[in-house]
Amino acid sequence: MDIFENLGETIKETLENVVEKSKTDINAKNSNLSNDEVELAKKLDAIEEFTIDRFEGDIAVLEDRNTGKMLDVKKEDLPENVKEGDILDKINGKYTVNEEKTLEAKERIKDKMKKLWNN
Repeated sequence: MDIFENLGETIKETLENVVEKSKTDINAKNSNLSNDEVELAKKLDAIEEFTIDRFEGDIAVLEDRNTGKMLDVKKEDLPENVKEGDILDKINGKYTVNEEKTLEAKERIKDKMKKLWNN
């Protein structure tokens, strides 16, 4: 039985590593960042986070998720197909959509709206 338990743990750890690596690969692919840049930024805690508040013509208005300050950025400097509400990571002056945090935020808002309308 110990062999199967050890095998299960090994498989679990391998899958977790694959998932984490694929997240890094996706972030790098979506922003023209290398995997090394993404990994280094994570280690140095050098990732800035923004939410796309709105678009005004060719300008995207971003809100810094830590300070609340607003920032105007040319839409062409952002990944393709971004939309209002998306959460962006900024690494080395390059933006990438943080799919995981965007989904979490949307779910959190959906839950709040559901509670608001059901009470």
